[in-house]
Amino acid sequence: MAASEGRPGPKPKRLYVRVVREGEADRDEDPMPREVRAYLEELDRVGRLVAHGRLTDPPGDLLVFRATSGAEAARILRPDPYREVPNAISQLFEWDPSTLGAGVNLEPPPARGSGRITALQRVAVVVRDQAKAIRWYKETLGMAVRSQDPGTGYVELTLGRGAAGINLVEPRASWGEPYYSQSVARIGGPTGIAFQTDSVLALEQRLRNAGAGITDPPSRQPWGGVALRFADPDGNEFLAFQERADPGLAVAPSRPGPAAASAPVRWTRASPRRKPH
Repeated sequence: MAASEGRPGPKPKRLYVRVVREGEADRDEDPMPREVRAYLEELDRVGRLVAHGRLTDPPGDLLVFRATSGAEAARILRPDPYREVPNAISQLFEWDPSTLGAGVNLEPPPARGSGRITALQRVAVVVRDQAKAIRWYKETLGMAVRSQDPGTGYVELTLGRGAAGINLVEPRASWGEPYYSQSVARIGGPTGIAFQTDSVLALEQRLRNAGAGITDPPSRQPWGGVALRFADPDGNEFLAFQERADPGLAVAPSRPGPAAASAPVRWTRASPRRKPH
């Protein structure tokens, strides 16, 4: 198997997609989960694994991985546990996400176990009253508590499973100095956190009704969307943006300032590099 030949070497950048369509195949004949897990862990160890998941309609399995050529991709799939599923149809494609794709990192990650960053878990926002802040973030921003420890005062909120969370921190004098004073000083400033919304104007009205401060009202951005800046009751400032402006949307044009500078970047067809429009 090409994926297990010695230590990881230079990582290939071509992406291949393996699709298995099971049709009316009996799910009892699927490979054992431990076999699939072992195969994926080996692909991940050498930096070839990009994505994997079950298909629901039609039923089957999807695997995205890296290889240097179609011949090598075929060799990598020889130990694939899904090759043994009876009556299943397996297809292999080379995929070029730089032309019509988005959200795929073309740069292979470091080898597994090398200290690579695997996820953005949470960011901290310092508040004066944690209980009041929890209610506001839940009722106004629609967030839910993912983890909470009353003993230590830890609480984390998120917008959904798999999303990065916000850790609401209430400074405690028992932390001692300079930690207490440094935390208090962080209340009421720009957080650098950006939210995406399906309607900036509707969000603005909801924020005003909830007592939030609109620090930069909705404005069209050069990249084609609409953005606003708002602050929670403690003055912590956030950016919210709508990726595409609705035709005829009555908002002010963009102006120099932090809202325009925080515009999201987008993929271009000419290059896999991310560039702002």
